[in-house]
Amino acid sequence: MAIIIDESFSEDDSLILDKVEQRQFESADVAELKASAAILETNSEISGLIAYDLIKHNLAYQLPYQSAGALHILKEMNGSALLADEVGLGKTITTGIFLKECIVRGFVNRALILTPPSLVDQWVAELHDKFNLDFKIIENENDWDNVQFAIASIDRVKTFDREKGAFRHEKAHNIPWDVLIVDEAHKLKQRNTTRWRFVDRMQKKRFLLLTATPFQNDLLELYNLLHLLKRGHLGTINEFREKFLFRGNKRYPLNPVELRKRLQEVMLRRRRDETGIDYKKRIPKIEIVYLTKEEKNIYDSICDLLKTKYFSANGDELRGKLIIYAILPKVTSSSRSAVESLTKIAEGEQYHAETRQLAQDIIEKYSLLKKDSKIEKLIEIVDKILHEEPNAKILMYTKHPSTLRYIVEKLKPYNLKIVEFIGGLEREEKTLRINQFKKEAQVMISTETGAEGLNFQFCNYLINYDLPWNPMSVEQRIGRLDRIGQTKDMYIYSLATKDTMEEHVVDLIINKMCCIGLVIGELPTILFNLGLDGQGNNGVNKIEEMLMNSFIDSKNNLEIFAQDVSKISEIISKGLKEYNASKEATAEVLDQKSVSLI
Repeated sequence: MAIIIDESFSEDDSLILDKVEQRQFESADVAELKASAAILETNSEISGLIAYDLIKHNLAYQLPYQSAGALHILKEMNGSALLADEVGLGKTITTGIFLKECIVRGFVNRALILTPPSLVDQWVAELHDKFNLDFKIIENENDWDNVQFAIASIDRVKTFDREKGAFRHEKAHNIPWDVLIVDEAHKLKQRNTTRWRFVDRMQKKRFLLLTATPFQNDLLELYNLLHLLKRGHLGTINEFREKFLFRGNKRYPLNPVELRKRLQEVMLRRRRDETGIDYKKRIPKIEIVYLTKEEKNIYDSICDLLKTKYFSANGDELRGKLIIYAILPKVTSSSRSAVESLTKIAEGEQYHAETRQLAQDIIEKYSLLKKDSKIEKLIEIVDKILHEEPNAKILMYTKHPSTLRYIVEKLKPYNLKIVEFIGGLEREEKTLRINQFKKEAQVMISTETGAEGLNFQFCNYLINYDLPWNPMSVEQRIGRLDRIGQTKDMYIYSLATKDTMEEHVVDLIINKMCCIGLVIGELPTILFNLGLDGQGNNGVNKIEEMLMNSFIDSKNNLEIFAQDVSKISEIISKGLKEYNASKEATAEVLDQKSVSLI
């Protein structure tokens, strides 16, 4: 049945209720539209946040621009906006405040957040810990059934089945969402993609797009993004070209002042220099570990075992990548971790007798070592830091609990006040150990699972005893220090063993990715733009998978491996240049800076 709308949407509540009672609407659908319009109308009367007091104690820092931003989106923009704050200002927090306010006021009963795959868990944790909101992660099509608050990897749910002519997750389109939130929304800049079409089909009353760089060098990307947010706001595509593209060139704006004015009606953007946020420098310190002849012999023996003599009991070669992925980081972490892994091989009946014997031979070589060059380098670094700054706090990371225990054991003779931080600790115990580190201890040694989501702005020294081959994990480590409230430049020490694969990986991840002048949040965006932020075919991060595959294919040939690492570095360098270009273009149009028309 056709819906004829000939009613005014500006009447006050009492008149609307009278009409409902007298059945003076054309249909129930119009009545619902009237009610929705009334809610939007009353939104403009909101004078403050009523939910902020419920969550402010969960926020490490109460920053006025974040709560003000949430209120502005709700009050002035009716809950639909492009949130384009610069990277590092906490768009997630502003969004969380907005979302909590909408839920408390009763505006939102169903909410969906679409994020890059690498940020799903981070969003879930932030919403739970800071806003007491529990979101369900969408893994398969049935997860949409009866869901209230949902979060999904946009890459997972946007899949289009060409044979059926439908989206695999089309159930998402049948749900009337009270609010839809899309993070890293600049990926929606192309209208001819399944990603854009998937989001466009959503039923949504309120709509938030989050991105610090809405476009790169193409103003049509900005048009596509705004067309998704609010149809017709910038006119038709031809009207936009004629009015806002200088001589039709999509790289240069015409009438930039008017364009900014139109954008400000639907966009909220704050710069770091406006908020007073001053991010400190990340200063990388790659510490080379020189192996003794005996240690180098052991390393080569382990690589040879994994690459050429790794057989099952029936004689089949074990070349499963997942197995290599699991073992390699452990044997390169520390001698203790290596012996632990080799012992499992030596005692494992599923392995061939020759493989078991080789593992046992390497274990015996370890027992004869009189020097651990990596531990000695660690002690040298710690001693240097505390000599130069006696009150320094040092956060130390290792991937493996066995390595953590080994480090603690080796540092014990030096009478250092050490706190251990591992996964599985209860909340109260975590809080206790964090306070010990802040007030008493000099060193905290942590595994990655132990310190997720924690803030250590009071510390500015970090030591990577072993380095994950996943740059996102390294970024998360540094992010414990590199947060709002950090008052000092941060020194990032990373141990790299000379003449091993580790030397090239550390250089790539630290010098080419994590410590190149970026602030927190920019590396994930760059990797996302390159399509390298998610998991690869073997369930690990795509960069890590590329490095592991190169290691396997190189057969321990360092020269070949170095060439592969250089190729990855070139890809990252290209992505960095494109990202910086998008930042410049965005600032030129959105931040009222001078616009070149040459």
